[in-house]
Amino acid sequence: MYRFIVNPNSRSGKSRELWEKLKDRLDREQVPYTAYLTEYAGHARRLAETLSARREPDTLVVLGGDGTLNEVINGLSVSAPLTLAYIPSGSGNDFSRGMGIPRRPEKALERILGSSRVRYVDYGILSCQTSGQPLHRRFLVSSGAGYDAEVCRNIFTTGLKPFLNRLHLGKLSYLLIGIKQIVLCRGADGCLTIDGVKKLPLKQIRFISAHIQKYEGGGFCFAPGADPADGLLELCVVSGVSRLKLTLLLTASLFGKHTSFKGVRTYSCKEASLSSGRPIQVHTDGEDCGLQTEISFHCERRKLRFLY
Repeated sequence: MYRFIVNPNSRSGKSRELWEKLKDRLDREQVPYTAYLTEYAGHARRLAETLSARREPDTLVVLGGDGTLNEVINGLSVSAPLTLAYIPSGSGNDFSRGMGIPRRPEKALERILGSSRVRYVDYGILSCQTSGQPLHRRFLVSSGAGYDAEVCRNIFTTGLKPFLNRLHLGKLSYLLIGIKQIVLCRGADGCLTIDGVKKLPLKQIRFISAHIQKYEGGGFCFAPGADPADGLLELCVVSGVSRLKLTLLLTASLFGKHTSFKGVRTYSCKEASLSSGRPIQVHTDGEDCGLQTEISFHCERRKLRFLY
């Protein structure tokens, strides 16, 4: 049985029309399925919790953007006998880009219906505090602190992205807000600890991102060495660079060529923690996790079963 979690508001409502087309095919081919359309922020997480509790060996297909997929994996019980599948319909689609999932939703559905191949993939966990309470949030693409998190927060707090999505220019919102945040970006001093042993004092941190997938932010290849099934996080650490140099290395990162820049370091590790001298913005898969001074990242190896 296929069970679909559909975010009809993804890509400023374009996903609703897309789902109707895919639904027509499912009905025409008499594919057994049940669909659940999300109605509010956080609904996909609740639906995943409910479907996990059924303990039935279904294929759970997520139709939406990276944020919808993030909600699902945060509601999912990893011990449930569910196989995940994904149909990208967002603006960034970094998970599908990294996994080689067809960008055209029709092709992605065709692969799901015609495939029995399964791949076990990693997920990361961000740990921090919110309102004095511990917060643990899974991520499938990346989690980060600093510049990239500020861009993500601005993307979802301005009306620019929905407007550009309606013009089929959603990716342009990342570029425009990215330029704005370069101007506003403030560095922070701190200390990064890798695998509990290696301590790196850092001056003027621009951003630190921890990756399961190579890409984030709609195609920036910040972690060209990332492998979603090796049990390791790929860290991208940018510190001590001017705004001009940040602009240049961000441009180079579109092609994964930023790692040769002075001020850019990459590390492979199972876990890492950051202590910052001032609160900095944090995200998981583009979702806002607030301002933090103490965060940690951890990788869970091959815990999610994906139809591939």
